[in-house]
Amino acid sequence: MAKITTDSDDSSVELVINHIRSNIISGKYPADTKLLPKLIAELCGTSFIPVREAMRALESEGLVSYIHNRGVWVTPLSIEDLDDLYAIRIELESGAVSSASKFSEKDIKALEQILAKMTEFRKQGEQSKVIKLNQDFHFFIYKKSNSPRRLRLIEQLWAHADRYQRLSLKYRHDAADAEHNEIVRHLAAGNNLGASEALTAHLQTTADLVRAGFESSKNTLKLSTVNN
Repeated sequence: MAKITTDSDDSSVELVINHIRSNIISGKYPADTKLLPKLIAELCGTSFIPVREAMRALESEGLVSYIHNRGVWVTPLSIEDLDDLYAIRIELESGAVSSASKFSEKDIKALEQILAKMTEFRKQGEQSKVIKLNQDFHFFIYKKSNSPRRLRLIEQLWAHADRYQRLSLKYRHDAADAEHNEIVRHLAAGNNLGASEALTAHLQTTADLVRAGFESSKNTLKLSTVNN
């Protein structure tokens, strides 16, 4: 992994946070693996202190965990965490949609353009671009709630949920397209409540699919162990 350099000492903690977070989300730092502060400091071109502060910040996001006498580990993915995370997301995000200000024709067109690009990139197998556009779509809507505090909370939850969202792509295929279009259809009609309910169904479907994938993986592992 190439070394990262920075000219600003003031931004060193943020640099380390972004480095660790992006590598956890991408899978370069896999779930349930130990992080090595010395190596991270070398990669980011910082001292140990910014790394320690960054890890504390990421612990508050739920991405890493301190284990007594064992160091800092990437938080494992689990069904329990998935259910808890999505229950909170549904409450915050559906509330953002129901309280959003009116969507203009220009807003609706912008959302439709994002969805069209998502469909195109999904067909091309460009998963990273699909994930980015999916976030653009959702936050375009959430920003209309005009609640900076709610938005910050949602952003923090998305940072943790990104790992689950990437897993969901294995099971979703193009099913999310119809769910996204249903949300837009309600917003275009000025029916925020309907859009909120459609969003709730959309997020719950994602959680259900990932949960089913977890359970299937566990059953496969158990079967393999028995056969061996």
